[in-house]
Amino acid sequence: MITAVHVQDAGSVATRVLDAMPFAVMGLSRRDTVTFVNPAAETMLARSAPLLRGRPLTDILPEDAPLLDFIHRARREGGVMSARSIRLASPHIAPVDLDVSASPDGEDGGLVLTFNASLRASQEETNAEVTAFAQIARMLGHEVKNPLAGIVGAAQLLARQARDEQQPLLSLIREEGARIQRIVDRFVAFETFFSPRARITNVHIVLDSVIDLAKASFGANARFDLQYDPSLPEIEVDPDHLHEAALNLVKNAIEAASVGSRQTRISIATRYRAGFRFAGRDGPRARGALEISVTDNGTGVPEASVARVFEPFFTTKAGGAGIGLAVVAEIMSAHGGFVILDNSATGATLRLLFPIARNKGAAK
Repeated sequence: MITAVHVQDAGSVATRVLDAMPFAVMGLSRRDTVTFVNPAAETMLARSAPLLRGRPLTDILPEDAPLLDFIHRARREGGVMSARSIRLASPHIAPVDLDVSASPDGEDGGLVLTFNASLRASQEETNAEVTAFAQIARMLGHEVKNPLAGIVGAAQLLARQARDEQQPLLSLIREEGARIQRIVDRFVAFETFFSPRARITNVHIVLDSVIDLAKASFGANARFDLQYDPSLPEIEVDPDHLHEAALNLVKNAIEAASVGSRQTRISIATRYRAGFRFAGRDGPRARGALEISVTDNGTGVPEASVARVFEPFFTTKAGGAGIGLAVVAEIMSAHGGFVILDNSATGATLRLLFPIARNKGAAK
């Protein structure tokens, strides 16, 4: 809020500061003539500063304008005064609802008015955007479900006459179809990765499913090295979210290691990590972590990009969307865990760290 500044002096430091403000600021004399407007106010009033300065406000706004009534009350009551959702409109000004504040300007009876987008109007706009997004989500969900049902149904029919060695792939199609169906249902219900449905889960079963899917699709030529710790306990996670996070890491690793003529090698390991601090209701507390690491034999992440790899829509790949690692970070945040990048010129390792209590029987 701008208070008690003299805006009449067009060459003052205060004026230069007000010019840079992203919201509209207007100065009024004791007779309600315009003494100052910043660029945002010029845009709001659809007139340039030379055309506004020295003019009575009643020449700019209708006599019954709510803003004039607000100014009269501000002068009458004194001090700083604010009001929400005041309609500003004239034949030259497109109607807009604004939150307005009035502050005394020195000892000469002037006022400084500041204008911001109305909180109520912003909320209505946000609600409209949410409604529109929900409609798009439902339409998208409907369009995805129909072909998905056909794919799963076809796999079920083929399974009746398929050879034994073909059954695992058909089972994979059915399982992935069911998982996509669950994700679509949650998306249509406007439920994002911020809302995990945690249940006791064996992470190795989920990881095996991810590897099977990778081998059957984008990782057919990759070599997988698995280093599981069999003593790890089951933990409370959303298995679909864990699957999505691990799948993104594996896909990212294969893409990173597939550049050049070397054999693509992906190492996936699990282990117990002691001493990590996870946020709790009573503040940070020391706990153990179940770690899932995915390592590739690529050339590592460019140093200039390391700090941005988890940003949405940031990518260094041609044709990349920059969504995968951002989704991983969102999933880990929702589970109260971490995702960590260890980078080197001989490959990158991404580690998922999920909270796990020491008394759960974890290996140390």
